Amino acid sequence: MSEQDWEEQDSSEFIELGEYFVPERQVQMDVVTSLIPEPQNPAEFLDLCCGQGRLSEALLKAFPQATVVGLDLSRTMLDTARRELSAYESRFRTEQFDLAGKDWRTRDEAPAAVVSSLAIHHLDGDGKRELFRDVFAMLRPGGVLVIADLIQPVGERGVALARRMWNEAVKAQSLVGTGTTEPYEKFHALEWSCYEYPDDLDKPSPLFDQLGWLRDAGFNEVDLYWMKAGHAVYGGVKPGE
Repeated sequence: MSEQDWEEQDSSEFIELGEYFVPERQVQMDVVTSLIPEPQNPAEFLDLCCGQGRLSEALLKAFPQATVVGLDLSRTMLDTARRELSAYESRFRTEQFDLAGKDWRTRDEAPAAVVSSLAIHHLDGDGKRELFRDVFAMLRPGGVLVIADLIQPVGERGVALARRMWNEAVKAQSLVGTGTTEPYEKFHALEWSCYEYPDDLDKPSPLFDQLGWLRDAGFNEVDLYWMKAGHAVYGGVKPGE
């Protein structure tokens, strides 16, 4: 993802509406945190494209020994994350980065976990393969990569199902959260769903391809852990512990 792909207005809209636009957002975060082994000593986690810091906060709560580095392209997102997670003081810090860039992929400390939510789909297939290889290289032995993201159904029936289920999820969450369908209407006004409004920003890849790329990168225990409405949580473990 580059500066041209994501604008600060997109960040502001997602901060306001992400609770309604992401199917079972809390469930996804619970799944991600449950897949990370409890570190036996102080450890660092990376949250790629951390946004406003919701997943980072879940990690900080679940793992008191861990520090979390939230990386994002958007200054709006990073400012929001720093403000909302200020109570964690030095356990949370931020870095501005380009997901597709290489400079951030060499770390002074090998992370025990790398997580990402709704970001990897901005890379094309080659970009995902390269990212998986680089994350594998940077992780400490026994470290994990856990991704929550959009995936590309391989047939039109799968696309139609993902589209319908995402619409239904957003409408239901809008009604529960606001008593109205206003967030659902904004979901369509903003043309948010890549299954209904394809664009050049979203480049989801088939799940089976990504699981293969993770194995090719060297990960063990590669698996799909959760899936709904075209959103999936998947990942693997670096051997060694």
